[in-house]
Amino acid sequence: MHRMALWKKLYYSAMVLTLLLVVLGELIWLPDPLRLSSTIYWIDMIDELIYVLILIPLLWIAGSLIHLRSHRQVGMWVRAASIIVAGLACMIILLTVPKKLEYSAGAFILTLLLVFVDLFVHELKGRKLPIKSISLFVATVGLMLVMFWPTKYLVTYPGLTLNMNRYAHTSESKVHGDISGVLVFERPAFPIDWVYAKLFAKYSFEVENLGMTIGEYNQEVRLMKADANAAGSAVAFQKVGKGKGITSDGVRITAILKDSPASSQIQLGDVIQQVNGQAVTTVQELTERMKSVKPNDQVALIVLRGGKQVSLQAKTRTNPDDPSRAAFGIQVENEVQYDLPILVSYHDYLLHEGGPSHGAMLALTLIDQLTPCGVTYGNHVAGTGTMEPDGSIGPVGGLEQKAYTISRTNADVFFVPAANEAEAKKGAPSLQIVPVRTLDDILKWLKDHPKQAAGQLSCP
Repeated sequence: MHRMALWKKLYYSAMVLTLLLVVLGELIWLPDPLRLSSTIYWIDMIDELIYVLILIPLLWIAGSLIHLRSHRQVGMWVRAASIIVAGLACMIILLTVPKKLEYSAGAFILTLLLVFVDLFVHELKGRKLPIKSISLFVATVGLMLVMFWPTKYLVTYPGLTLNMNRYAHTSESKVHGDISGVLVFERPAFPIDWVYAKLFAKYSFEVENLGMTIGEYNQEVRLMKADANAAGSAVAFQKVGKGKGITSDGVRITAILKDSPASSQIQLGDVIQQVNGQAVTTVQELTERMKSVKPNDQVALIVLRGGKQVSLQAKTRTNPDDPSRAAFGIQVENEVQYDLPILVSYHDYLLHEGGPSHGAMLALTLIDQLTPCGVTYGNHVAGTGTMEPDGSIGPVGGLEQKAYTISRTNADVFFVPAANEAEAKKGAPSLQIVPVRTLDDILKWLKDHPKQAAGQLSCP
C-alpha cells in the first residue's frame, strides 16, 4: 500500500509541477531586472532553468516503475513501458531540440494521457467508476484549454532584455560598453491573458490577422532574425573600415501575379540585372528604367537564373497605380549582398525566436567592440530598431512594451526609431528616450553625452 501511495504521489506531484511551470512560464518576463552579474541577464539564466521541465516526465517515469513493482501483470507492463518510452522521448526532445515546442508538447501530452490511463485502470480494478481519475482528467483538460486555447487575438506584453555583448562577438572583439537589446512577447492570446492584463501593466490585444499559419510565421521571423544579424554585422564592419557593408547586384523576383503578361518568360527567383541594356542593381533603379517603357511594350531583360545569365523578352501591361506607366506584374526586392569579412558568433537564446528589431543594437555593439575604448562613453545603452543598408534605423513594433521593459532596468538611455518615439514615451514617460534616424545619430549622441566612468573618458 505504501508503494501504491508513492507512485500516485509522484504522478500528482508531476501534475502540480506542470501547473506551476505553466503559470511561471506565462510570467517569465517579471524577473527580467534580475542580474546574476553585470553580464549575466535573466534571459541567460532561463536557458538553464528551462531544463527543469525534464523533472515532469522523470517523475512520471519513476511513478510508473514503482507501480510496476507492485503490480506485475501483463497490462501493467504495457502501461509502464508506454509511459517510460513517451517520457524518455519528451526528455530527449527537450535536451536536443528545446525550440521545437510542438514536438516536446506532443510528447508531453501523450505521456500525460498514458498516466491518466494508468490511473483509470487502477481505479477500475476496485470495481467502481473511476470518478477521481475522471474528475482530475476533466479539470486538467479544462485548465489547459483556459491556459493554451488560442483565440482570434494577438497579445503583446513586456519581454526580456539581453546583453548584446553576449549575443554577438568576433575573434577580434573586445568588450567595452554596456549595451542591451530588448525583446517583447507577441503571440496568439489565450483566455488567461485577459486575467494577466488585469494584474500586470502593458498587455495589449488586437485581432489576429497573420495571413499564415503559426509555423509559417515562426519560420518568417527566424529568417528576419538571420537577415538582421547579417545586416547589423555588415553595417558595423563598414563603419569601422572592415568591409563594403550591404550592396545589391540586382532585383530578385519574389512573386509573379496571376495577370502578369511576362509569366511565361520569367521565373520566381530570377534576378533582374539589365533592362533594355541598362544595368539594374536596386529596386529604385528598376523603377527608373521602367519610366521609359510604355504599357504593352516588349522589354529585353538579362536575368540571373540558377547562377547563369539568361536573355529574354518580357511583355508589360498597364501599371494599375499609374495607367501611363508599364509594369511586369511582379513583386521584387533587392538582391542584397552582405560583406562579412570577419566571422560573427551569435548566441542562440531559447526565447529569442526571431525578428529584425535587434539589428541596430547589434551594429552598435560590434562597432563598440571593434573600436579602441568603445563608443558608449560610459553610458549603459539600450535600444531597438532595424538596421537598413544605408545606415538608417527602421521602425519596429511593440515599442510601448519595450520601453516599459527597459524602464525596469538601470539603462541610462533608450534609443528608438524616430517614427516610434510617441509610442515609446507612452510606455515609459520617465525613461530617457532618444529618437534616432540613423546609426550615426546614436554615435553622435553618445559622444556628446559622456557619462563619468572609470577609465573610459581617458581614452583618446
